[in-house]
Amino acid sequence: MPRSARRRALALLLALLTALLPLPAAADQLPALGSETGGELTASQEVQIGQRFLAQAQQQLQFVHDPEVVGYVRLLGHRIAAQTDFHAYPFHFYVIKDPSLNAFAVPGGHIFVHSGLIEDTDTPAELAGVLAHEVAHITQRHMARQLAASKQSQLQSLLLVAAGVLAGMQGQGQAATALVAGASAYSQQEMLSYSRAHEREADRLGVRYLAAAGFDPEGLPHFLEKLQRWAHLQGKAPPPFLSTHPLTGNRIADAESRASQLGGGSGPPPLGEATFARIKARLKAMTADSPADAYRDFKQRLADHPDDGAARYGLALAAERSGRTDEATDTLRRLVADHPETVAYRRTLAELYLQAGHTGDAVSTLQEALERRPGDPDLRETLGLALLAQGQAERARDLLREVARDFPRRPSAHSALARAYSRLHQPIRAHRSEAEARWLSGQRTEALEQLRLAKRLAKEQGSEQLAQIEARIQELKPADS
Repeated sequence: MPRSARRRALALLLALLTALLPLPAAADQLPALGSETGGELTASQEVQIGQRFLAQAQQQLQFVHDPEVVGYVRLLGHRIAAQTDFHAYPFHFYVIKDPSLNAFAVPGGHIFVHSGLIEDTDTPAELAGVLAHEVAHITQRHMARQLAASKQSQLQSLLLVAAGVLAGMQGQGQAATALVAGASAYSQQEMLSYSRAHEREADRLGVRYLAAAGFDPEGLPHFLEKLQRWAHLQGKAPPPFLSTHPLTGNRIADAESRASQLGGGSGPPPLGEATFARIKARLKAMTADSPADAYRDFKQRLADHPDDGAARYGLALAAERSGRTDEATDTLRRLVADHPETVAYRRTLAELYLQAGHTGDAVSTLQEALERRPGDPDLRETLGLALLAQGQAERARDLLREVARDFPRRPSAHSALARAYSRLHQPIRAHRSEAEARWLSGQRTEALEQLRLAKRLAKEQGSEQLAQIEARIQELKPADS
């Protein structure tokens, strides 16, 4: 199925998850959300929907896994989320490789932002504003508030809708077609009206979260104004963000008014412009469909602005991706020399050394970076892989085991640890670690298969790990199996 069609289907799923729920008479009234056994959408049910959605999205969409880019977005998102009093479940932030301007939130605390939106924001406050708006959708439990007006639970209907639309993504078009026909029975105008009410509420809280986090609260209305200009320019094909986030002049004016009342936030602005520019350059270089075109673009930027450090960084990354490894390495060495405290340059240089087989240089560069940022999980994990490549499997295992222990929800750490165990001829532990990596990545079937392989080996060898493996299998098995 073409990627564009998958994106449309995923957007349809989000729309239907909202459209199939009755809407309340007053969007600003937050009703009781019910109990675990009640007929309303509870927090645990929202988590269930979010987990199922995420598992399918991970199979259908192209996620950006670059630790620097994703780490930055998560840092922004969690800084915003920390300003809320929402504790029903944790927030999770993801970057999707997609040039369109879009972001969306899913029940259960999952927030997705497209790479195109990140690249087209001009300041950290604008990007933080989008995240704050999506965080507000979740803190206000908008889907739960819609369902709370219903007389009966529709969770199973929602899950069937999700299954049908996601089946359509996989080529089973009849299911998706039937769902579209069913959804058309609802009053689109009524849905739009309440959707606008929710958007205003998310804007109102979003600017408050921005200011509390130290960002300029004008970041959100500025981005909304930008979207409105793009919508006028594009006519019948506005940015995808506007298809699920209807925008009006009154909404922008209201957001601007609230932002002006809050002022510029408290304290110095967090996460400076230089870091933001570097992240955008890295994202552009790492996600460009044509690395050669990205290389030329960064070359031109440097010709126009020779002191643009972010452009130099982007040029190094684009050079590496387009086969200019020596140029990339030289550029990064100069960046490290000019900016010795910028850990990102050292980490990227170490990655190039590692790819080129210069494991000694990679290890020493990563150790220097860790002196400046002790405990950083990305640096520690990369150092573990470098030690493994250098033949120091035991040191690598010990370090990666610490990372997996300190950051137990980090799939890459468990996967790297599995490689270390495999190198040390410990296949049972290798399968167990890989199972955790697959589980955390939403690959339930593959995780259970890894555990079953570990169980078979444990039985054959009479390993004391057998009981632990069997217990973990029971934990991960679906309830209905």
